[in-house]
Amino acid sequence: MLLSKEKSIHLSDELKRELHSLLNNKITDVFAGLVYGAYAGGYADEKSAIDVLAITESKRTILRCWSEWIADKKVRLLVVNKSSFEKDIKYEYFGGIFSENLITPYEPIIGADYLWDQEIRVKKNTVNNILTNLVLGFPEMSRDFLIKPEYFMYEYFMRRAILFPPISYRFINILRGKRKERNLAKMIGGFRVVIKELIDEGSLYTVDESFLKISDEYITKAKRRRGYYLAGLFNAVRINIVRYLLGIFPGIRESLLDEGRICKTYYLGDLSKNPLRALENPRKHIFVPTALGIMPFSERMSVEEAVRKLIVKGSVSAAYSIKKLGGAFNSVYILRFSRGEERKIVIKVFKDWYGWKWFPITLWTLGTRNFAVLGKTRLEREYTINRFLYSNGINVPAIIYVSPEEKIVIQEYIEGITVSKVIKQLRDAIGEEKRNLLEVVRKIGCEIARIHMLGVSLGDCKPENIVVANDGKIFFVDLEQAERGGDQAWDIAEFLYYSGHYILLPANVIEEIVSEFINGYISSGGNIENIKKILSPKYIRVFSFFTSPYTLLAIVNSCKNLLKALEYS
Repeated sequence: MLLSKEKSIHLSDELKRELHSLLNNKITDVFAGLVYGAYAGGYADEKSAIDVLAITESKRTILRCWSEWIADKKVRLLVVNKSSFEKDIKYEYFGGIFSENLITPYEPIIGADYLWDQEIRVKKNTVNNILTNLVLGFPEMSRDFLIKPEYFMYEYFMRRAILFPPISYRFINILRGKRKERNLAKMIGGFRVVIKELIDEGSLYTVDESFLKISDEYITKAKRRRGYYLAGLFNAVRINIVRYLLGIFPGIRESLLDEGRICKTYYLGDLSKNPLRALENPRKHIFVPTALGIMPFSERMSVEEAVRKLIVKGSVSAAYSIKKLGGAFNSVYILRFSRGEERKIVIKVFKDWYGWKWFPITLWTLGTRNFAVLGKTRLEREYTINRFLYSNGINVPAIIYVSPEEKIVIQEYIEGITVSKVIKQLRDAIGEEKRNLLEVVRKIGCEIARIHMLGVSLGDCKPENIVVANDGKIFFVDLEQAERGGDQAWDIAEFLYYSGHYILLPANVIEEIVSEFINGYISSGGNIENIKKILSPKYIRVFSFFTSPYTLLAIVNSCKNLLKALEYS
């Protein structure tokens, strides 16, 4: 916001000519120069000095600061040699103290073409670094991110301000009041050129002409950079140290103090506690698709707020109730609400389960299966794999709302019965009822094969996580352990061995369940090697905690007999 008393002083053409003469007269071998800070951003006042960065062709390392005067205007000169400047452009050798002046608004005085080329270089490095961090931070969900080009600017500002808080005032000045749109327009031009280059290279692509998506190829490459976070941490520490050391130079220190003075004088918000809070959240410019449309990644709503806003649409007459499902460690809720007729949705809150839900399971499956325990990771998998399977024709509940910040997912409730009930019904079923139930088991084998052929493993493939809808379709309803790649044999082992957990089945019923499932799996393109793997003791021992030895032996023998029959057929 802008106070009425603020009268900004702009950089006139005459003043640019005088600065051009000053650089040529005072600096040897100068070949590029620019104005940055208050005069370039359009928020200079009568007390503001003119900040100028000059680049020389000297072979020696030069880093100097001093002041000159043009009439009654103080000019702060920051001088650096070309090779040092380009090191800072390439990998922030001097903490980004030079390169950041090409990301924020600047006015070229000498060497405009050279400065433009360097601006594109530093902005491309910036975008690539931000994209890599985005992928490493959200390895699954980043596939679905819809990104506005402005995100890269705001993310850059936030990262720099966190590393070096005094620079926050400069960014706030750039983005406040009537000058915001003008400054955004000046900065976004270079970013758009970089984005076009990355699109041509296959790193990004456009969606609906407004959004950017990260390509699968880029995500795959970024995930391989496992040491990137550690290297980034050391680089951040180095940048911070360098920035504070360089801050002892009078010209640099004065420039930062000037930014703070202007901001505190004219900014209407509260800067007393933490100026970083005045910066716009970059994640407001990332969106995620849901069944109700796209949602800002930064959306923060409680369960009740989300329900009132998105489901009952604020209607005071719409009655609703929320009930927790499952045991004490479950974080799944069912919401019932009425708008003419009763409807249901499922709410999942993804908490971290270090010591409770997943610890015993992780201990039991040690050496066989690794479970995701962090709420953030499980939410990512639930959301991303759900959307991926849905886009490939697999039946999953529609996601209505997602809040990564609050770790909440709201999704469609599937009316029907769980497959655990189907397994229990098979014990006493006869005739046509039995045939229909076994056909359900066969269809499940077919659907799991289709999922495996997409390169996905479900991770938690218990029969209770599979629902037969009222129309007969097979739905997979709990995907928080699902992932691309993974152990597909685990899915088969868990489904078959865990089926014996519900009730002691006669040997002939076990054999029929195994036969229908495996025949459905193989007939739909499933890999027979996955069937062979589940006969390994490492899988069998895990389920000895849940299923009787008699039932496990019956399942193993049924698998062996069926595999022999398939080999001879």
